Amino acid sequence: MQALAVYPGTRQIALIEHPAPQLVTNTDVQLRMLRAGVCGTDREICSFEYGTPPAGSDYLILGHESLAEVMSVGGGVTSLKPGDLVVPMVRRPCNVATCEPCRVNRQDFCVTGEYTERGIRGAHGFMTQEVVEDARWLVPLPEVLREVGVLIEPLTIAEKALLEVRAMLDRMPWRGETLDGLHALVLGGGPVGLLGSMALRAAGCSVTLVSRQSSNDVRASLMEQIGGAYISVETESLTQVMQRLPRTDVVYEAVGASAPAFEALQALGPNGLFVFTGVPGRRGTPDLDSGTLMRSLVLGNQVLLGTVNAGRDAFEAAVADLSRFMARWPDAVRALLTEHVPLTDAVRVMTTRGSGIKTVVELA
Repeated sequence: MQALAVYPGTRQIALIEHPAPQLVTNTDVQLRMLRAGVCGTDREICSFEYGTPPAGSDYLILGHESLAEVMSVGGGVTSLKPGDLVVPMVRRPCNVATCEPCRVNRQDFCVTGEYTERGIRGAHGFMTQEVVEDARWLVPLPEVLREVGVLIEPLTIAEKALLEVRAMLDRMPWRGETLDGLHALVLGGGPVGLLGSMALRAAGCSVTLVSRQSSNDVRASLMEQIGGAYISVETESLTQVMQRLPRTDVVYEAVGASAPAFEALQALGPNGLFVFTGVPGRRGTPDLDSGTLMRSLVLGNQVLLGTVNAGRDAFEAAVADLSRFMARWPDAVRALLTEHVPLTDAVRVMTTRGSGIKTVVELA
């Protein structure tokens, strides 16, 4: 069967023939891969910034955002049947006995760093035609989400953040766990920023998204459709945006750049929460007034939160929320998927950056 792979040792990207997988244990599930999303992580792996093949292999099959259909199941699987739609989770637990999060299947909080991630680190990914996966790492999806289900994995970034934001709201008992009435500033108009904006709007927040694309970009239309605001830094600086916002209770960072992130931190209001989702490069450091930052955090009772990967709770929340999005804003959700290409064209989209929002590789 065909698969898209990178060879870190020789710095090559190629469409290869890979052996078709077989069921081995009674909890295995054979999957027909339908689609795989392309994100910044995939392109960074294709630039050979990171990416680790499985032990004994000189190549790594790409793809961690995916949608699949069940082909067959092992004898011990009762929760799935052929024809069901599923989204595979990405991270797998480490094998260190003392890692308490991994021992309870919360590998998204792994403390050893010895986890594996499908399509990223130590395990082949999903940009291929068939995959065998243990049933415990598969999240069922309703048929109504077949068209857009490949968005589940990137949506989990926002969902995990919202789960943690709600936990932090416990410190403010007068609010409860509701986000109704909170004002959120979102940085970045990529899929993670746009899906985060949708999740925040669905949770009851007012949302302002700031991005580099022009004010007549499709992103502005999407934000209007969901009842949010879009501001381009081409016409207004981030500082100007922050100065005219009534207040900022939540900042959701989705740019992966430290300078605008720490600039936006200055807008965070009393009792505010700042969520970092991006991983910046190692080059350059922001012009940071650490004393002012520390004073603001202490006197404002503010919280800075970093979040990575996602557990089953975030995947299930993403399924529920994507269903809500499709009921409320179906055109906006569909508009996120701006390019569909066959697997035979996957090398091109991995090595060139288009102007669209989300590129999807069709695998079926």
